Amino acid sequence: MRSCPRPRRGWTTADGRVQTVTAPATSTRAFMQTNDCSFDWCIAPVSPETFFADHYEKAPLRIARDDPAYYADLLGFDDIDRVVSTMGLSVPEIAVTRAAGDITPADYAYESGFVDPVRVNQLFADGATVILSGLHERLPRLAAFCRALESVFSARVQTNIYMTQAESQGFRAHYDDHDVLVLQVAGTKEWRFYGTPVELPLTTQAFNPAEVEIGPETERFVLQPGDMLYVPRGLAHDAVATGEPSLHITTGLMCRTWADVLVEAVNVMAHRDPDLRRALPPGFANRGHDHGRHQADFEEMLARIARDAPLAKLLDGFKQDFLTGRVPRAHGQMAEMAKLKGLAPDSRVSARPHLIHDLTSSEADGTVRLVCQGAEIELPDFTRDTLEAAVSARDIRVGDLPGDLDDAGKLVLVRRLVREGLMVIH
Repeated sequence: MRSCPRPRRGWTTADGRVQTVTAPATSTRAFMQTNDCSFDWCIAPVSPETFFADHYEKAPLRIARDDPAYYADLLGFDDIDRVVSTMGLSVPEIAVTRAAGDITPADYAYESGFVDPVRVNQLFADGATVILSGLHERLPRLAAFCRALESVFSARVQTNIYMTQAESQGFRAHYDDHDVLVLQVAGTKEWRFYGTPVELPLTTQAFNPAEVEIGPETERFVLQPGDMLYVPRGLAHDAVATGEPSLHITTGLMCRTWADVLVEAVNVMAHRDPDLRRALPPGFANRGHDHGRHQADFEEMLARIARDAPLAKLLDGFKQDFLTGRVPRAHGQMAEMAKLKGLAPDSRVSARPHLIHDLTSSEADGTVRLVCQGAEIELPDFTRDTLEAAVSARDIRVGDLPGDLDDAGKLVLVRRLVREGLMVIH
């Protein structure tokens, strides 16, 4: 197993410059198999606690590894070749671009929107950057990685894959409206930072070169294969491939914000409080109207929202929205269904990795409700202990699952969870 030494403290600096942590070169593949491409593995040797305390939404972080194969199991040039050449991609699943902005979809796609893979490879050979969006929906290993991050951030996670020809650049300096984790898979890329024109921008504050001045370069560095870079949203940057073709994974964290909660709180309270539904003062748009005389009323309404809005219920609503929208990713499900015929009390089973679930009981009708991977399952309440253990189990004998169910009942429950794509049979 890969060694994860305790990280040093005090990496963050007041000017927000990128902090570099040098990781020891150790065996890669055994760690990946044991940790299933987890967030801990992604940022090792930095601990999640240090990452969230010192860097998340605060300051960039670079992890330098003398381990070129660290991310190799996630993706490779052979995967890109297979996807582009055989999977019938269409725009906007794939985009081809240059910093000069002289490439349009008509240069590499048919009128139907389907991509001409031969033309894509020609453009890449001539110095263009190929961008594949949503590849985590097609490659199981990338899907597993995104699922692992979703379980940490409670947010949708997506990937954009950037394949850049040597000495080429895909985009001019810009900032993103979501945080990203950049995993350098192959080749090298020089990154340049330019400061933060907009701190933690909303999606409605997306980068517009006509309105945002980037400013001078603040620093530059080179990502080597196996390196990781965290870039908070709003930090302006660009990147140029160096002496060989570069392949990297940009993992976007599509997080909800407190602004989303506040908007929902106002909506909920407006349905409860008639004062919030009153019309604006007559004549408020007229020249000379004194807007200041409404300040006290406005502050009083805000105070009532802060005091009376059901925060726990609001957050639970965001939670349920996240859980029900997290559709199944059940690689190998056909084979699991075939194994059901041989399921027995001695069979060993596991929950699928990185499940995020909610379990609630209803005393009124004596049921327990499981929400997981977009599914809602209702079972008798006496199954709760066994159900809760099953959706978090790691290699357990069916007959050893806790709870009041006998072996026959445990088999019925496990069969249901396998059929729903929530468990696998070893």
